[in-house]
Order: sequence, then C-alpha cells, then structure tokens
Amino acid sequence: MISRKRSYGSFRELAPIALPIVLSQAIDVLMLFCDRLFVSQIGKEQLAATLSGGILTFMMTTLVTGTLGQINPLVAQYRGAQRPHDATRVVHQGFVFVLFFAPAVFLISRAAAPEVFSFFNHGGVLLSSELGYFEILSLTLFTAAIRQVFANFFIGIGETKMVTIASLTAVGLNLPLAYALTFGAWGLPQLGMRGAAWATVIAGFLPIGIFAARFFAADLRTLYNTRMRPRFDRNIFRQLVRYGLPAGLETFVNVGGFTFFTMVMYSYSPDVAAATTIVLNWDMVSFLPLLGISQGASSLVGRYLGAGKKKLALRSAWSGLKAGWGYSIIITSIYLSATVTLIVIFAPRDNLVSFDGVVAVGKTMLRISCLYFFLDATYSVLGGILKGAGDTLWTMLVSNTAMWTAAVLVYQFKDRMGLTAIGAWWVLTAMVSSLGLLFFWRFIQGKWLNRLMISA
Repeated sequence: MISRKRSYGSFRELAPIALPIVLSQAIDVLMLFCDRLFVSQIGKEQLAATLSGGILTFMMTTLVTGTLGQINPLVAQYRGAQRPHDATRVVHQGFVFVLFFAPAVFLISRAAAPEVFSFFNHGGVLLSSELGYFEILSLTLFTAAIRQVFANFFIGIGETKMVTIASLTAVGLNLPLAYALTFGAWGLPQLGMRGAAWATVIAGFLPIGIFAARFFAADLRTLYNTRMRPRFDRNIFRQLVRYGLPAGLETFVNVGGFTFFTMVMYSYSPDVAAATTIVLNWDMVSFLPLLGISQGASSLVGRYLGAGKKKLALRSAWSGLKAGWGYSIIITSIYLSATVTLIVIFAPRDNLVSFDGVVAVGKTMLRISCLYFFLDATYSVLGGILKGAGDTLWTMLVSNTAMWTAAVLVYQFKDRMGLTAIGAWWVLTAMVSSLGLLFFWRFIQGKWLNRLMISA
C-alpha cells in the first residue's frame, strides 16, 4: 500500500498513460513521414508542396481540434470529481461543436487557400502542386475532428491504449494505399502526390469506427452511461468553449505564424525550400511525441485537480516535465550524430548532384535546432499542463505574440536587411527558447494549481 501511494503522480503512474499516446503520435508521424518520402521521389517542388499544403491543412484543422483538445482535461476533472456521466456529456458537446463549426472553417479555408499561396509569390509547379494537395487533404478536417472527440475522451479516462490501436489501424491502411496511389502499384491508378493525399483521407475513417465501437462497449455503458441520449448541455458546452476556444485559437494563430515563416523560407530558393521541408519534417517527427507526454500529464493533473489533490497534481506535472527533458536529450544526440544522413535520406535516387545545395543548408539548420530542443520540450509539456488546468488565455497571448513577432521580423529583415535563410533560422531558435523560459516561469509561480474548469 505504501509503495502504491508513493507512485501517485510519479513517472510510474504517468508512463502507462503517456506512453500509448507517444506511440500513437509516433505512428501518425510515421504515416506523414512515409507519405513525404514517397512524394520526394517525384520532385523538389512536390516535396515542398506537401509541407506548405500540409501546414495549411493543419492550421485550419487545429482551430477545431485545438478546441476539442480541452475535452481531455475536462473529462479527467469530472472523473476525479466522481461525476462519470458528465464526462460523457462533454463528448456530446464536442460533437455539437464539430457539427456547427467544422463546416464553416472548411469552406472559409478552401476559399482562402489560393490567396494565401499567391501572397508569398508561389507560382508555377509549386503553386499548382500546393493547391492540388490542399484541396484533397483539407477533407481530413472532418475525420480528424470526430477522431479527436473520441480520442480525448479516452485520454481523459486514462484508457490511452485505444488511441494507439486506432493509430495503428490508420497507418496500416494508409502506408500501402499511399504507395500504391502515388506510384500506381497493384493495379491502382498512379496519382502522384494527390494519391498520397487521398490515402490519408480514406485511412482517416477507420479509427473513428474503432473508437465508436469501444465507446459503446458494455463496461463503458455501465460506468459512463455512454448510450445516454445526446443533448445540448449549456453549462458543459460553455466550459468547453470558454477554455477550449483560446487553446484552439492559440494553436491556429501559432500555426498561421509558422506557416507565414515557412512561406518566407520558401521564397529564398528551391534548395532552401526543400531543406526547410526536410528539417521541419524531422522536427515534427521529434516534436509530436512530446505532445503525447503533455497530454498524458494533462490528463493526470486534471484528475487530481478534480479530486482536490493539488500536491499530487504538482507531482504529476513535474513527472511529465522530467520525461520531456529526458526525451529532448535523446533527440539532440541523434541530430548531432547523424546530421547529414537525416538530410540525404530525402535525396532523389536518380539525381543526387542537384541535392548538394539542399544538404549544405539543411545540415546547418538541423544543427541549430539542437540548441532549442530542450526548451522546446519545456514549452510543449508545460503548455499542455497549463492549458489542462484552465490557464488557456495566458498561454494563448504569450505564444501567439512570440510566434508572430518572429515571423514578422523574418519577413521584414529578409528584404530590408538581407537576412539570410540561416539568419531566419536563428530568429526561430530565439523565439522557441524564449517560450520555454516564459512557460517555466509561469509554471513555478503555481497559480495554475488553484484553477478548476468544472462547476461544483
């Protein structure tokens, strides 16, 4: 009994919750990585288009899914407060939000996409590839939103293995389908980069079915009354929007600033555009597991806050932060020891010489990334913990201000002061490092421990 009490809030308790989420994030990244690896064999412009088109899709999606991410701590707090039926009502309000909000975001983004790409003087093959890829991939907004409602419920109740199972089924379908539709294998049409996008859309339906089957299983029907009649609950919907919308806006505005920064990088040269795509691809591969640690810690912190156990909530937060720091040291070591290999893996097999410029820029960017990854881990993990406690307005204002300050500085200094691509990367490094320090300062103040999103 004593050893069990000592494990509360420790890494031993966090690991079974966070590791399946980390594995799920890794699986999703593998799917994205392989899609881009397939497309890289078509050409540099097509590879660059998968990042710019993918980021724009991600940006519009996060406005919805970022808000829905608050389902996780809300469900966790209701679970901690011994109110399981309210946890199911949170899911219902998530679906209400998707029903009315997702179609509007989809239509606006589809109309705005050509103007966004044209603003950055993208043209020719790059522009046509970006638009073609985005028009298909943007359909994933709907499947991603529904999937997030279910996924955050299961994270909130601590059943995170379901998130891993759902991701495994998606990647199991996506990878062979993306290969076949990209290159025309096994009798399927050769659609190039459009084929990779269609494979992602099709594979997105499978996890939803798996989540739904588990959600309505007998044990969850008994404990959480998951088959109760869905209805609009004004109080819980207000909680979701009040705390979730700032989180969604934070992610949306940040991704918008990041997209702005990426488009400016693309305007330097095709080599810089390809190098930026590759390095950011590796950063994304490395970064997403941190979100898994963050979500797991947020769920555990939310449960203890809902139960009124602040000391265990604080201990859980420190456990998540230490896990993020340990992971960042591993990634930094890999970046330093295999820099060139991580770039060259994307080189077209039949035209290695034309890739020399990409390697020269890319290896410098990747080495600079090593300087900020520790603080990036701090920002990522603490961002989830602070938002999970309801401190969503502060996190939104600080991170949005930092991201757009960096993006605008790069845009202005590039033309007026001749800022190089490497100089722009140093600006990005300074921005990420400052966020890590600011979020750590907010965390050690401890005010977040006195917040509670759910009503009495």
